[in-house]
Amino acid sequence: MASWIQERSPIMSNILSPTLGMSLSDLDVLVVDDNAKMRHLIRIILQSFGVASIRQARDGTAALAEIDSKCPSIIISDWEMEPMNGLEFLQSVRSVFRDPLCLVPIIVLTGHASKPLIKKAFDAGATQLLVKPVTPANVLQRVNWVLEDDRPFRRVGNIYRQDMSIERSQGAPDVPPAAQSDEIWALD
Repeated sequence: MASWIQERSPIMSNILSPTLGMSLSDLDVLVVDDNAKMRHLIRIILQSFGVASIRQARDGTAALAEIDSKCPSIIISDWEMEPMNGLEFLQSVRSVFRDPLCLVPIIVLTGHASKPLIKKAFDAGATQLLVKPVTPANVLQRVNWVLEDDRPFRRVGNIYRQDMSIERSQGAPDVPPAAQSDEIWALD
């Protein structure tokens, strides 16, 4: 990651993801989930695609300790965990005080894809979202999306994040604005 640090301006504007252009075999992925079976499933899927280094943490607190010892290339983190949930973990990692860790791509893993949750995740700094149940195809699609992501990071308050537009899925019925909070929205 040292090469991209030298390219940054002092105010960290237009900073690109350190994983831009990396290959799957070069990745060091940290999987954060309080469900051991889900961590195992994600690990097996990533291994099948040639990701050599896959670390695991049982919650956000354990993940912070793990990333303080070695910065990963990508983090895949569950949203609903205890004692530190995905939102708190995301906000902690994206803090401007965690440079350069604050620029590591984070894929949020969730069983719920409501517009409010998606908006909250992206506002807090999520790079991408992966909805359960996961399949090898959608895990690979999201990881490859991150590896090709050329959206710059920008500072928003005390965090760094990338802008993400959220559009309604094709074929979704027109729903009055008051009822749209539980709609499923596409990220592709």
